[in-house]
Amino acid sequence: MAVFDQQKTSYTDTTPQIRAIGDIIQMIDPRDTPLIELIGGLNAGRDKFQISLNNTKVELLEDELDPLSTTANQGTTITTATLSLTVTDASIFQDGHVIKMDSEYSVVTAVSTANNTITLNSRAYGGTNATHATGVTIEIVGMARAEGDDADYGPVVDITAPFNYTSIFQKGLNVSGTQQEFSQYGIDDELSYQADKAIPHLLRLVERATFEGIRQAGSATTRRSMGGLGTFITDNTIGAGGTIVKADIDGLMEKCYADGGFPDALVMNHAVANDLRAILDTSSFVRMTQENTAFGMREIEFVRTQYGELKLVISRWCPVGTAYMLTTSKVGLITYRPFRRYAIAKAGDSWKEEVVGEFTMLVANDKAHGKITGITS
Repeated sequence: MAVFDQQKTSYTDTTPQIRAIGDIIQMIDPRDTPLIELIGGLNAGRDKFQISLNNTKVELLEDELDPLSTTANQGTTITTATLSLTVTDASIFQDGHVIKMDSEYSVVTAVSTANNTITLNSRAYGGTNATHATGVTIEIVGMARAEGDDADYGPVVDITAPFNYTSIFQKGLNVSGTQQEFSQYGIDDELSYQADKAIPHLLRLVERATFEGIRQAGSATTRRSMGGLGTFITDNTIGAGGTIVKADIDGLMEKCYADGGFPDALVMNHAVANDLRAILDTSSFVRMTQENTAFGMREIEFVRTQYGELKLVISRWCPVGTAYMLTTSKVGLITYRPFRRYAIAKAGDSWKEEVVGEFTMLVANDKAHGKITGITS
């Protein structure tokens, strides 16, 4: 493929001038933007997140329920006589909480958030007490309030605001006056043809930015840009440390499920998908397929895990080293300015335009998603 500097003239890119080709030229393979299609298109995020976009920074307000577990931070083994426990975060407890350490149950009678300690009423509640490791997981499993007791006040979870910035995607067009009048096979209007060609080119960049975008606020000296999936998905991670295996997928699904998420898609590079194919053919995964109604797209393939079904999606723009497990109802692109053609002031014997669009993306509820990192193929 030859590449020429602009401006385009009748002397450059002469292929459409001298060969008889069809009137319809396919501009882009629909497989170039599978993630955009998976999450509903360039503006599905407005409906998913009910956003009224009037600024280059977009935010969500997210709240969540009180946490139900933490870990001990005792510094020594917890003996059978220990009634005061140092924990990582005492603010999640209140008087009356039934807690579980390993297979032992106890009831909280007092909480000190100043020094992160909780006091237990007994070490023989609901079974035989036992010793526990220094950092044992402590789970809140119920309530056993004292009758007539005064109110106790548990934790308050802060509302968070996941956010992103918009990115401007642009391509200029510069066609000489002669080239614009040139008769060509399959191209009636060279400027319009180049504008139409610019759209799929820019869509590929939008697709790539959804994976590898860097979130930057922008300033007089710094370009503003939107962050991609990696900006938001940080909570649930599995390190593959080599070729992807079934245990990576099962393990990440388990992490997401334990955090309250129900992912429905796994997006990966085509090289990783090739490795995964070998797993599907030889493992205990239950595999299902359905026809894709989008012209040029492959059939849709699913695997059934013990935590739900996963749609397998291949994107050549997804980095080889990372596969993203998504809850697609919580991922969306948002259009700030749709792609449009704008005329540029005429100067010299040429026609000039630009194609410009501005977009961003949001990923809600980090815990509903995950990623497998360190993949090699």
